Amino acid sequence: MKKIKLIILGLAFTLVYEVSNAQYVDIMPYYGYQFAAHVDAYYFNSAARFRIKPAANYGLELDVVIPHNDISITASFTNTSTYVTYQENFQAEEKLFDATQQYWMFGVSREIDADQIRPFFGVILGWTTVNPDDVTLQNLTKFTVGLRGGVKYFISDRIGIFARARLLLPVQWAGAGVWFGSGSGVTLSAGTSIITGDVGGGIIISLGEK
Repeated sequence: MKKIKLIILGLAFTLVYEVSNAQYVDIMPYYGYQFAAHVDAYYFNSAARFRIKPAANYGLELDVVIPHNDISITASFTNTSTYVTYQENFQAEEKLFDATQQYWMFGVSREIDADQIRPFFGVILGWTTVNPDDVTLQNLTKFTVGLRGGVKYFISDRIGIFARARLLLPVQWAGAGVWFGSGSGVTLSAGTSIITGDVGGGIIISLGEK
């Protein structure tokens, strides 16, 4: 995972350097809502499901716009306070722990310039972490890919509002061990991707020449 982070950060810094003469930068703080996600897990002869419950989130996005071609390089950070539940077979669902989930995402978007209105869509990649509030449990970090789309509306050259939605897929590679820990500890093996997403909106502050 450390190598993946270094590669993604290297690409991000390279892209920012290449667009250092960008026309303008949109700074976009936002508030939103993250949908629930789950991952199936198997150990011995039993099956179980872990769920990350839906919750409000907040964060910051930066869109660095390249001149003349309506392409923007995007970077974002999202923070969510949620909790994780566990359900084995058809037993009652149990709360395991509170957690903080964070997304660090980078990507490329296409913006359609329609005067005050600018629809956008693009691809993103990065990583997500789930940090349990219980210090005896290990953090979980996964490579993440996704899609991003929405619309910007500019009230003036410098100020606007936006709304956007994302599809997020933290990749749980087949056969990977996941350590959630307990009194005795259990290593779980999951073989699917976690599918989730969020919606949000906020203000836009534009810097630079338009």
